[in-house]
Formats: sequence, structure tokens, C-alpha cells
Amino acid sequence: MIKDRAILHCDLNNFFASVEVILNPALRGNAVAVCGDPKKRHGIVLAKCEIAKRHGVKTGDTVNEAEKKCPSIIIVCPQHNEYSKYSRKVREIYYRFTDKVESFGIDECWLDVTNSKLLFGTGEQIAEKIKSTVKEELGLTISIGVSWNKTYAKLGSDFKKPDAITIISRQNYRNIIYPSPISSMLYVGRKTRQMFERMNIKTIGDLANFDPALLRARMGIMAAKLIQAARGEDDDEVMNFLHKDDVKSVGNGATLARDLTTVRQVEKVIYVLAEEVGTRMRRKGVQGKTISLGIRGNDLKWTGAQASIQSPTHNPMKITHEAMKIFNTLWNVGNIGVGTGEFLLSKKESLEPIRSLRVAVSNLTDAQMSQLDFLDRSEIYSDDLTKTFDNLRKKYGSSSISFAMGIGAELEIEFEVLDGVSILPT
Repeated sequence: MIKDRAILHCDLNNFFASVEVILNPALRGNAVAVCGDPKKRHGIVLAKCEIAKRHGVKTGDTVNEAEKKCPSIIIVCPQHNEYSKYSRKVREIYYRFTDKVESFGIDECWLDVTNSKLLFGTGEQIAEKIKSTVKEELGLTISIGVSWNKTYAKLGSDFKKPDAITIISRQNYRNIIYPSPISSMLYVGRKTRQMFERMNIKTIGDLANFDPALLRARMGIMAAKLIQAARGEDDDEVMNFLHKDDVKSVGNGATLARDLTTVRQVEKVIYVLAEEVGTRMRRKGVQGKTISLGIRGNDLKWTGAQASIQSPTHNPMKITHEAMKIFNTLWNVGNIGVGTGEFLLSKKESLEPIRSLRVAVSNLTDAQMSQLDFLDRSEIYSDDLTKTFDNLRKKYGSSSISFAMGIGAELEIEFEVLDGVSILPT
């Protein structure tokens, strides 16, 4: 019998707010909230400390809402460079224990410490050492889930916060995981939760015991993946991203200054993200055959899907084309024309608001070994044109030249590099 893996999911507690307190010790002991510029996103709360949380302040609240709930709250502006710096410092600590570290955003990582147990002890003992090291060296607290798979490790880190370790074992998982609400599953957003509730699937246990054939009729191939995850049968590997050469995907994300409410706005943002992804892919000398799209709505939950194409690409128009098809499916848009430069307005005049988008390309291959698909109308970038675009951007900046479809996006985007970061359900 194959021994269980030891998988950790490490989640830094109140990360942005905690870093702000480290940078300004005078904030310690006060209710603190990190908020965006009121001129962008209407001044929403991006992160809050435990004191603010106890007053009912929530991520996504406006500044006015946060101040009504907690009149003494101190509002600070985000310092993303500092957050990135501390995120790198934390990952350096993780790498002391294992080289299998997979980022899931700036403040979360999976670690596979199976092969580290002879050096550092059990999964729980390693989690304790990591937690104490992060606190002692950086002043940050962390919640860690320990299990034999990525899904349960993630649920474990969410189960008890802050500064806690939760063990999800073969002996206790039914008692801890199965009663949890279905919404606690990764990437089960509001729409998926509502669909599940109509099917009387209200807990993870309900999903684990549901008939896979019935769910497949409603959800397609994702049904089997979700049921496996609910049952603890997730066997996905923790990817090793210690070395740049090991990165298996190239991605980009954006938090928008204003909600996106039309298909045209979504198209423009996806194109801008695809341009950045394509540019970095060309720098790395790779193309990819799998396009992924992640969407976050007003409920702050991510949903996502991916699709494979016949020929690998780093063409932003092709990436946009495929991502828009995925969007059409995920967001229940209705009939929209999907073709290079031919996106039509949806039958719906407005969409449910979208806060953030992520685009990634995986299943990468060496660009020099790839062949162009001459039958694909979206492959309108010739090699010469691509090189011209890249050279102009390198010399004059990334915004110096673009296709017309990316103009007037009204974005004020805060970009998030997502190379090697999972943006889909695991």
C-alpha cells in the first residue's frame, strides 16, 4: 500500500494588514483595514486585522461601511511592493523544508513535505516548525492545514484561524470536512452553490455521496473532479516552482478599478491580460495549448475553467478568443459572437458585476518546435509583426502599441503576475 503523502496548505493570516503593522508598529493594537483608493473600486476593504474583523468589518466593504461598523478603524493604503517582498521571504522559509512549493496567490502556498519527514519529523511537526519560524523571523502568523491531498489541506487551513494548525486525517475527515458548507470548497462560487442547493447538495458530505452520473448531466466533466475532491481522492501533485525553468504556466491577473458589467468591457480586459501573457511567453520562448480563465464576482469567490486548443500559441488574439468562449460558458452570458475581433454584444445588456479576471496559458512547449495553424483565423500575428510589437514595447513601454480592441479599456489595472500559479480548481 502506498503511504499517504504529507501535504500542507499555508495561509498567511490577514496578510496585507499584518505587513502594515510590521511596517508601522504604531498600528499595533488598533483596528486596521487596508483599503484601495476611494477613486478606484470605491475604496473597498482589501484586508483587515483581527480587531477590525471582530467589529464585523469584511473584505469588500466600502470605507464608509467599515467606518460605520468600527468608528475607530485606521485606514491605510496598500503597499503591494512590500507585500510581494514579505511573500518572497515566507516562501524562502518554506524552501528550507521542501522544494515542492506551489503558490496560490500572494499569501497561500501548498507544500509537499512527504520526502522531508526523515529530516524534520511528521507533517504536523513540520507545520509547527514552519509556523514558529515565520512568526519568529518575520512577525507574521499563519494557519496551516495538514492532510494527504491538496483539497483537504486547503480546507484544513480555512478551518481554524488565526495562528493555527488543523490535521485532516483518514480518521477524522468525515467529522471535520463532510459537515462543512459546500461554499467552502475551492472555486464553488455563488452560482455553483445555488445550483448545488437546488439539487439538495448543501454540505461537502452531500457532494461526496452524490451520484456522479446525475451531477455529470448537469456539470459535464467537472462533476467527477469535484466529487473526487469532496471525497478526498484528489491526487494532484504539488508543483515545484523553485526554479523558473520549472514553471508550467504563464498567467496574468487584474483587479479592476471599476466593476465590469458588459461583454465589451470583459473582452477588452481579457485582451490586455492576453497581451501581457503572450509577451512573456515569447520572452520565455514557449507556446501553450491550454487556456485558463478565472473570474471573481462581487461575492469575492473565484470560478474558473480551461480549454485545450489543437495547436500551441502565444498569440494574444488567440488567447483572447479562447478565453472569451470560456467566459461565455461560465457567466451564462447567452449568445455572443466569438471570433477574432468579432465579439458581439450579449443579448444581456448588462452582466453580473465582475471585480477581477485572470488569464493563463499552460501545457507549454518550445516555441521553436511548434507549427502555425494556417486554418485558424485568429493566428493573425506573423513572426515579423510579433517581433516588431515586442521591440517597440521593450523600447517605449508596454502600452506604446496595441491592437485597437485594447484601447479605451478604462482599466486602471493593478496587474498580478501569475506564472506557475493555480487559477483553477485543483
